[in-house]
Order: sequence, then C-alpha cells, then structure tokens
Amino acid sequence: MPKWLLVLCLMALLPISVLANELDVVVTQPFINVHTGPASEYPIFHVVAKGEVITLQKSRTGWYQIKAKGPGNTTIEGWITEESLSATALEDGAPLVASSGSFEDYQTRNWEVTLMGGVLDNITAMTATGTWVWTRNLSVDASYTQALGDFSDNKIWSVRLRNTIFPGWRVSPYLALGTGEIRTQPRANLVQSGDDLRTTAHYEVGVGVRYYFTRSVLLKAEYRALLALTDRDEQERLDQWVIGASVFF
Repeated sequence: MPKWLLVLCLMALLPISVLANELDVVVTQPFINVHTGPASEYPIFHVVAKGEVITLQKSRTGWYQIKAKGPGNTTIEGWITEESLSATALEDGAPLVASSGSFEDYQTRNWEVTLMGGVLDNITAMTATGTWVWTRNLSVDASYTQALGDFSDNKIWSVRLRNTIFPGWRVSPYLALGTGEIRTQPRANLVQSGDDLRTTAHYEVGVGVRYYFTRSVLLKAEYRALLALTDRDEQERLDQWVIGASVFF
C-alpha cells in the first residue's frame, strides 16, 4: 500500500483533528474547568477565570485541547468540554460558533476523506478518495484504487463529478460520472521479458447511497462500472462494489 494511502487511512480512523489555525478566545463566564485529558474521568487540574484568554489547539469528540497561562507566568495545556465553548467569545466580543460534526455542520462541509474496501472483478480492492464539496448537490471526487490479484496488480486513478440527489436527507442516493486511467502490471514471475505495464484510459459511472452516521462520520456503499478503452475491438468492462466510511470537515 502506498505511504500516502496509509496516511489517509490513519486520518479516517484517528478521532483527533488539529484545528486549521489556533484560535484565541476570551472566557466570558466565571470560570472554565481544565482537565488533564479529553474525558470526564480525567481530573481537573486548573481553572481558567473570567477575562482570561485561552488558545484552542485540537478537537476531539466533545472536547478541545487548549493552552492558557498558568501560575507564575507558566503555560498550561489541557482539555475543556465542548459545552465550555459557550462560556467563551472571540477577542472582538463576537460569539464563538464551533463545528460539532452535527448534521447541520454536514450541510455546510467543504471537504471529505473516504476510505472504502470491496471487490473489483472478484479481486479485493481498496479505494481512497478526497472530495471537494462544490454545492449542496454537486461534489468533485479524486480517487485512487489498488487491486492486487493473483496474476496482476491494478491501480486506478479517477476524477468524478458526484450528484447527491437529496442533500437534506440523512440517507440519500447519489450518482457519479468520471474518467481516469488504469495501470495493470503483471506479476513479476509471469513476465518473461521487458516491461509489460499496460496503461489504458477509462470512463466510469457509479451509483451509491450515503448515510449520515454520527458526528463527522458518513457511511457509504457504492457500485461502479468502469469501461476500459483498449485497442481491441471489444472494450473491457470492470465491476466494482465498495463499502466504507467518510469523515468531513
């Protein structure tokens, strides 16, 4: 598996996400409790008082890692609950609106990262996809699929336009049209001489369904029909069935 695909897998599985930019906020309520870790079981080791500034660094399900001034001009780092953000405001006094990964946040998302597994013509395949959400209905996918068969290794690059038919529904079907390239490399022990790497263009159509599962996670199932544009009289068709999960931000 390529290293960058492994990184995408880890991104999809890790519950912690680093904020795009650290954000300074002011405590507007009497105090905020700071825990040593992102769970209520972790002890409270510090209290931030009204008027003090804290810096939001990372988010985890229901928790935010913060940095603040400690005793004697020291700096402390800890975790506060998502509910504690209601006791803060931006430095200009504007209220802080934080993404909680809710269905409402899903409606205004900009990006998705998806990891899916399945079969490509009876060969186990893994697909990683990055998505830019253009409008509520339309998205642009860039995906990479790797299928390791007994006789050859297949790598597929695709760019697709995806239409989510009912974007306001938690469960919604979608359609996709795309194009890309298929690279087929025979197994080394089957190649007699030379480099038999075959590269062909392809078109594809996909139909699937996505389900808003919880917080920042979507579940997806999809069928893709790929038409490889070979030099032979008959074009080669590949069928792919996949299921997996996405995270959005």
